[in-house]
Amino acid sequence: MLSITILLGIYSHVYSQTDTVEFINESTKILCPLNNGNISSSQISSLEISGPSDKIWFASYSINGEPSQNMNNGLGINIGTFDFEISFINDTESLKEFNVRIEKAWLEDGTQLEINEDERTRELTVYPLTKPSIENFEDKIKINSEVDYTAIIGMSSQYSLELPNDATQINYETEIVGINKYINFRVKWQAAAGITTFKSIEKSGFGCNSDTIYSNIDLKSAFSIDLGEDQNICSSETATLKPTIDLNSEYSYLWSTGETTETIVVNKSGEYELTVTDQRDKQEITESISVTIHDAPEINIDDVIMMNGAPIQINIEKEGCTYLWSTGETTSEIEISSPGDYSVMITSEYGCSNSKSFTVKDQSTLFTLNLPNIVHMCAQETMTLSPYTDIDQTYTYLWSTGSTERIIEINSEGVYTLTATDPNGYSQTANSQIYYHSKPIVDLGDDFILWDGESKQLDAKNTGASYKWSTLETSQLITVNSGGDLWVNVIDEYGCANSDTVNIDYRDGEKFRIELGEDRSICQGDSVLIVPQILGHPSNPLTYNWIDENNNESEIYLKTEGNYILEVTDNLGNIESAEINITVFPIPIVNLGEDIIDFPNIELELNANIDEVSYNWSTGEISKSIKIENTGTYWINVVNEAQCSASDTIYVKFLNDYPFVGLPKAFTPNGDTHNDLIFVIGIDIGKIDLKIYSREGKKVFETTDINQGWDGKYNGQKQAMDNYYYDLDITYTNGVTRKKAGKFALIR
Repeated sequence: MLSITILLGIYSHVYSQTDTVEFINESTKILCPLNNGNISSSQISSLEISGPSDKIWFASYSINGEPSQNMNNGLGINIGTFDFEISFINDTESLKEFNVRIEKAWLEDGTQLEINEDERTRELTVYPLTKPSIENFEDKIKINSEVDYTAIIGMSSQYSLELPNDATQINYETEIVGINKYINFRVKWQAAAGITTFKSIEKSGFGCNSDTIYSNIDLKSAFSIDLGEDQNICSSETATLKPTIDLNSEYSYLWSTGETTETIVVNKSGEYELTVTDQRDKQEITESISVTIHDAPEINIDDVIMMNGAPIQINIEKEGCTYLWSTGETTSEIEISSPGDYSVMITSEYGCSNSKSFTVKDQSTLFTLNLPNIVHMCAQETMTLSPYTDIDQTYTYLWSTGSTERIIEINSEGVYTLTATDPNGYSQTANSQIYYHSKPIVDLGDDFILWDGESKQLDAKNTGASYKWSTLETSQLITVNSGGDLWVNVIDEYGCANSDTVNIDYRDGEKFRIELGEDRSICQGDSVLIVPQILGHPSNPLTYNWIDENNNESEIYLKTEGNYILEVTDNLGNIESAEINITVFPIPIVNLGEDIIDFPNIELELNANIDEVSYNWSTGEISKSIKIENTGTYWINVVNEAQCSASDTIYVKFLNDYPFVGLPKAFTPNGDTHNDLIFVIGIDIGKIDLKIYSREGKKVFETTDINQGWDGKYNGQKQAMDNYYYDLDITYTNGVTRKKAGKFALIR
């Protein structure tokens, strides 16, 4: 993100002023980035710019090729030397360069001012913002405690720590590991409880302050224990008791059961007390929790209940319980009007459940009907349901699926109900509960590499299943130390099976590998950061050598086209290399020409004058050229196929103070006495100087007589149909002079 502040002011010293605009004084600035601490004055670049001291003049500038902006908010400047101040922010992790360029300069009447090309631009560099981190940071600490911290900063950075007045830094040790510096220090915190602060600041090797860590810390006089709410569990369950302690320290535990572990598991009712001792200062805190064991409610229903052709009532009401019958009813009492198998589940207020299955038979029962009670199936399997009857006779059947066949095929889970009716009209009903189980999920993970001498443990998971590996092993876990395709087949408790295969790429004789990524393409003037990835387990430290680049850093910025080779050697002398190709694409060149000052009733067109690019005008249009009707600053950004971009800006001003003078858009010198000559037209014209040119730039006509027109001939020869261009110097009757240029069409 770029932050810019522009201030203009007159210097007390005086330079020799001309009509030339240019930067003066030093050409290069190196700045620190903005951070969340104090902003130093070195973050503001002061660029001095000079121009006419006796005239009102204007200037525009751009930063890094972005659309230009007018100085002084577009207002005129009436002093000769200015202090042009700009502040920048670099929130990246690398150096960031900014190019400030004077784009245009002109007087109040539109006259262009010369810009000194040697002093037209200034380069500024902003150092990267360092980002320190703190290990072992906690926001709650006991008073009088000593806490070890580690600050991780850049290898060349300096570190400072701001503590409250009553806190003390005890030691300070520095260790450099790789590209980082580790600052190990201990803080003894004050004896007073309350909210205090901790501030950590890194100053880079460039002299730039980093982001800071500035946090509140709650100093507490004692730790606290939370065992949670009292627990109610069922007789078949256990309760896990574990304290939550708000401060980190070294604690010992003593439960009323005599156990000294942090967590205990209980299955009896009672009051459980825990005493926790802080081993650092021997402070003790005691807390207790109540656990109550509840039995599941009893269900008093006979296994078989007889009915005599009339409905029966069954009531199992118990205080505080909920009910779920196999009929779907949820009341304590239900009415059963037909024989069959029934069940009920009763649940107490503490979630303890009991269930009971029973059969209701009618005394007039002449046959029995049975279906498999529970069937477990695997995904995508099918099965047939076939009933059993104890009397061989003709029955009619009606399934819950609507089928009237004796045997049905099923492929989904659910409860399937069959009603069979004998020739006398007596019916029996039976149910099958079908469960479909997904195949076990077997995932050995992605294909992987084993480097020379390595091994890896593979886990088929699905504890309790049976296993068969391609290695003939039958355990859940195996260890592999060779390459090839390896598979496992897993069969769960329901007989459902699934398998998975993983490919192991064993790198015999290869200790590690270097990955530089895909070949890269950049635009001319850009650079790309190449960060090698080291695969495998080389012996550190590693040394890097970019062949032919005289560079021993692990990372490198590349900005020229070519092949680059990195060679890495580990501590055991193993050497590996990798190669990457950099392709540099040219940036497009776009030129809108000089700023334009003209009368408002002309048809003005701006043309990008470049092909095979995409266009984006400040007006929102995306065509190669646009029509201009209003005074203002216009810019275009073009992007070529390689996604390289370029921009240009032009200022257009229409003069409304003078009447229009110019040439028509076309004439027809065909001898019909109509529109055979092209003249200068307009009012209040005193003098003119008109020159007409062909497309190739050859002058074909010139006159200073306002009444003399061009007949479309040159040296007596008729000129071809085409667009012709003119330059026109005008002197109005009031003495004002203006220049115009344009084009018109010759049509025959």
